[in-house]
Amino acid sequence: MENSNGDGAQALLEPRSRAGQVRTGAVLPHPAHSSRSRRRWRQAIVGSVMIVGAIAVYLHWKAAQINTGSKSGPPPVMISTATAASGDIGVYVNALGTVTPLNTVSLTARVSGQISKVEYQEGQRVHIGDPLVEIDPAPFQAAVTQAEGQLARDQAQLELAKVNLVRETDLLNKKVVSKQEYDTQVATYHQSEGAVKLDQGNLDMARVNLAYCHITSPIDGLVGLRLVDPGNIV
Repeated sequence: MENSNGDGAQALLEPRSRAGQVRTGAVLPHPAHSSRSRRRWRQAIVGSVMIVGAIAVYLHWKAAQINTGSKSGPPPVMISTATAASGDIGVYVNALGTVTPLNTVSLTARVSGQISKVEYQEGQRVHIGDPLVEIDPAPFQAAVTQAEGQLARDQAQLELAKVNLVRETDLLNKKVVSKQEYDTQVATYHQSEGAVKLDQGNLDMARVNLAYCHITSPIDGLVGLRLVDPGNIV
């Protein structure tokens, strides 16, 4: 038996039971509601399949990137090769600063005189023994000559005193001269020896002063400022 209610729903009523009671059956869904439910299920299934497919495609693309490298990455870098060789590598730094040398020597004249020659330029590289300044050597050469003459004269006197001492010794042994005369001759001989040594020292000093007229570089390096010119008295 069918019965229509106010909202259009249909119900199926079963006959009375043996006890005389009415048993109500299942309510059948409306066709429109069933169609909408099926469409929703189909959309959910299709969406799930699309999501799973998209995930599978992404994973496959990621694995291909790892194995073969991404083609959308940066382009390859061009490189060049060269033969390795050993040698000094110059490292240059452009900066402002103060250069402090390892060794610094201030040259001064050790004898007085007039400068006759300056043989260097400012900033010139020199080595040990290179000539730098020359002082007029004429006065010092004359002093050397005087010392040599004085030494020669005293050496002659020493030779004479030696000969006289040998003669006085022989006469003393023969008791021809007194002991006092012999002692005087011995003192004269020693005095001549002292004079010769003094003259030799003076000659050596004169030669040293003559060498000081030629000022040379004591170290290897660069010459600084030029503070003197030829003609100056130092």
